[in-house]
Formats: sequence, structure tokens, C-alpha cells
Amino acid sequence: MKQFIRTEKHYLLLLAPLLIFVFVIAIYPLSFAFFISFFKYRLTDPNQTRTFLGLDNYLVAFSDPQVIKSLTNTLVFVAGTVTIEMIFGLLLALLLAAETRLMQIIRSFLLIPMAIPPLVVGLVWKSLYNVDFGVIPYYLKLTGMDVGRGPLGEISSAMPAVVLVDVWQWTPLLMIIFLAGLKSLPTDPYEAAVVDGASRWQSFWYVTLPMLKPTILIGLLLRTTQSFKVFDIIFATTAGGPGSATTVLNYHIYTVGMTFFDMGYAAALANILLVVVGILSIIYIMVLERQQV
Repeated sequence: MKQFIRTEKHYLLLLAPLLIFVFVIAIYPLSFAFFISFFKYRLTDPNQTRTFLGLDNYLVAFSDPQVIKSLTNTLVFVAGTVTIEMIFGLLLALLLAAETRLMQIIRSFLLIPMAIPPLVVGLVWKSLYNVDFGVIPYYLKLTGMDVGRGPLGEISSAMPAVVLVDVWQWTPLLMIIFLAGLKSLPTDPYEAAVVDGASRWQSFWYVTLPMLKPTILIGLLLRTTQSFKVFDIIFATTAGGPGSATTVLNYHIYTVGMTFFDMGYAAALANILLVVVGILSIIYIMVLERQQV
């Protein structure tokens, strides 16, 4: 018994640094953000006074046109990136599923974008999109297309251009997830499909896709939550512009907090984003659990 107690205390002692780290990095900041979201708290106030506002910050957020615009942009960005990445990720996984030396080399090269920090990716693509010396506008001009102020400088093309950057970087992640799912599928259903005379398309649609649903939901969950939190690419490429065409909610929170120093309002917006992502995650997890039953 004494040995068990001693061992239990030893485990708690080993976990103490991790628990302290989690408290400092996650629990305390989240608690403080929730607390100050009910106050008027500006860093520019020389007296650093906090005036209790109750739910006013949240009520203002739901009626703020800039918040509604940034939330709309976020939904457009998430819908665009996740849809395209899911389709291309699955296609690449199907094309590169063969375990040959060539396929292994190709898969390795396709993983390179994931290893690059998003901020660096944004800066590189900003150079590629540059209307004066960028490669992309250069070839678009050769086709006779009017590029105007460049893909990132026009309201009509800024969001699609940013979506393309995110698709380039994160499609390989879904490719790997789907590839792992494909490798784990049993072979018996395919043998039965061949006996029944099913074509390749029928085997994919009626056999592969249904069995791959849990894996698809996992990829959907990961990329949806990540896309809602996008900041680096927007910061590096457009800074929310032109105008507010690419101002997503996360970037708007940054602007409110770090430009206008309205920390109470920024905390309220961050909490709203957290709730939205949390609700979507719960829905995905519930669907995933239902698929596994």
C-alpha cells in the first residue's frame, strides 16, 4: 500500500510541470479572456480601469456590421478551402495509393508545403501574386487577361487568391489522412464487388466511400476548425484587404485588440469564435460516433 501511494505521488510529481504548463498557456488565458469580455477594458486607458458592461460587448458584436462582414468572409473562406481540399485530398490519395518507389517519392514531395510556416507561405505567395514582378500575373497578362491591381488587389479575386494559398498548403494533410484510411480498409468487400461484376466507379461509390466516411469526417473536423482560425496567411498576403474583402473574424479580432486596444470587445469576439468552432466540432464528433456504431 505504501509502495502504491509512493508511486502515485511520483506520477503526480512528474505530471506537475505539464499541469502548470497547461494552466499558464491555456486555462488561465481562456479564463481571463472570458472574464474581461464583460468589461470595458482598453490598454490605452492610462488608469487601466475596468468598467463592468455585462453582456454589452456581446450584444454590440451581434449588431456590428464589421463583425457580420468578417464572419461572412470566414464562412466563405472555410467553405471554399475545406471543399476544395477534401476533393483534391481524396483524389490525390486515390491516385497515389500504390506502394511503388515512384509514388513514395511523389508523396514525400507533396508534403513539403505542410512543413513551411503559414506566414512564410503567405509571403511567398504574395510575391507570386505581385502585379509588377509576380509570376502569376505575368502569365495571366500573356493570355490577354486584365489583372488590374493583381489577384490580391482586386475585391473580386482577393478571396479566391487567398483560398488557393490555403489549398496549396493543406491539401497534402488530407491526402495523408485519406491515404491512411484507404490502407486500413478490408479487402473482402472489394472481392465481393468484383464477383458481382461491379465497375471501378461502382466499387468506389458503393464500397470505398461508405467505408471511408469516418476518415472523411475526421479530415473534415480538422480542416474546418483550422480554417476558422486562419490568421497568418491573411496577415501576410492582404492584411484583410482590399477594403474588408478578406477580413476574416480572427483577423478582425486581432485588429480590435492589437490596433484599437479594446481588449474587452476583442475577448468577446474571441469567445464567440470559440463557441462557433466548439459547436461545429461537437456536431462532427456526434456524426462520427454515429457512423462508428
